[in-house]
Amino acid sequence: MKRTRNMMMPKKAMLIYAASEFEAQYFSQVRKDCRYTNLTVMKAENASSLEKLILKASKARLQGKFDCAWVLFSFADFDLKPADVKQAQELADKKRVKLGWTNPSLSLWIYLHFKAPTMVVTEAEMLKNALAKSLEGYDETGEYLSAKGQNLHLGLFTNFSRAVSNSSTYNRICESSFGLQGTNIPDIYSDIREICGNADITHNQKMLSKRD
Repeated sequence: MKRTRNMMMPKKAMLIYAASEFEAQYFSQVRKDCRYTNLTVMKAENASSLEKLILKASKARLQGKFDCAWVLFSFADFDLKPADVKQAQELADKKRVKLGWTNPSLSLWIYLHFKAPTMVVTEAEMLKNALAKSLEGYDETGEYLSAKGQNLHLGLFTNFSRAVSNSSTYNRICESSFGLQGTNIPDIYSDIREICGNADITHNQKMLSKRD
């Protein structure tokens, strides 16, 4: 009998290379909750600057043969200014990785699930204190996401569209102030949808219904 050849194209793979443990664990929750089997999340080791983070991410992209790689960082990770990110874009383009950021920290993206700031926020502590009023024990640490915050992403999931809308509103304020978006996290999600497909949260429906 003639052997039938499998003509299915191999699935593409995506990498998120994060600067901090908090950022890596948060997107690991995204990966787990949504069952994105071809999404890999890695935390950088010993990256003391954005430039070194980009180089390490590029190396990981090549070694893992990823079709798409995002470098995920916050301004607070390396005490960055908007000009630093703009300058690093040339290196990122050369190394074929994309830059994904939050200013001042990933707490901004989480905060946007609730509301959009009406003015530019540059202090991460302000966002953390505000979130702690809605999320018990909130802290921007890996320890929090491993314990009280182990279901943080799932709890925010139903507010995702609001976060995208709020980020658009807030980014207009940021761009008029210093010429750069406060966050481009929605662009990362656009690539996730294109490469990994739609979220599959059927295994979490019971927990989600309890939150409604």
